[in-house]
Amino acid sequence: MRKFLFILFLLTSITSFAQKKKSFLRDGNTFYTDSSYNKAEMQYRKSLEKDQDYFNASFNLADAVYKQERYKEASGLFDALKDNAPTDEDLAKVYHNLGNSLVKEGELDDAIAAYKSALRINPNDNETRHNLALSKQQKQEQEQQEENKEEQKDDKEGDKKEEQEKKEENDKQEENKEGQKQNQPEEKKEDMSKEDAEKMLEAIQQQEKNLQEELQKKKFKGKRTKVLKDW
Repeated sequence: MRKFLFILFLLTSITSFAQKKKSFLRDGNTFYTDSSYNKAEMQYRKSLEKDQDYFNASFNLADAVYKQERYKEASGLFDALKDNAPTDEDLAKVYHNLGNSLVKEGELDDAIAAYKSALRINPNDNETRHNLALSKQQKQEQEQQEENKEEQKDDKEGDKKEEQEKKEENDKQEENKEGQKQNQPEEKKEDMSKEDAEKMLEAIQQQEKNLQEELQKKKFKGKRTKVLKDW
């Protein structure tokens, strides 16, 4: 009898325990439907306190965290569920949601890998295929933007280098001009020889003599004196 009562008590406790964790799960789902994601998260965590291996509570908790835009944390929660998924269908959902979180983080390569893993499990999942295509397109656009930035950087560096080379060439030309100017021999005034100086002096003296003689001639000419008429 005691053994029967013990088993009955144990079954009752297990049933109550299971109902309690499911009750928290249902409450969390209600809050989740109302977009009260923080409250939903609290209920899912309470459910996990009753059973830490409760997959549905863990999955929904990761979803609630994702909805609060805590994407890195959500990625970690989904990643931890990969080994605990009870069915392939559940595992495909884990990979799909993991891909969504990774996209939000900007981890496109990992997101693409997660979507591919989901499609290997469930090839007919059009939503996953759609997200995979979008992720690939986003990845290509990102690579193109990076390539354009790199080209612009190279062009700017090339222009800067060309400008610097041009400046150096101009400076070099200016230095050459200055050097040529400094090295150019100054025009020397030819010194007059002693013989030429003497000739020039003689010429000046001769001119002066001629001038004096000319003046003397003019001095004696003067006015003629009047003579008396012989009547």
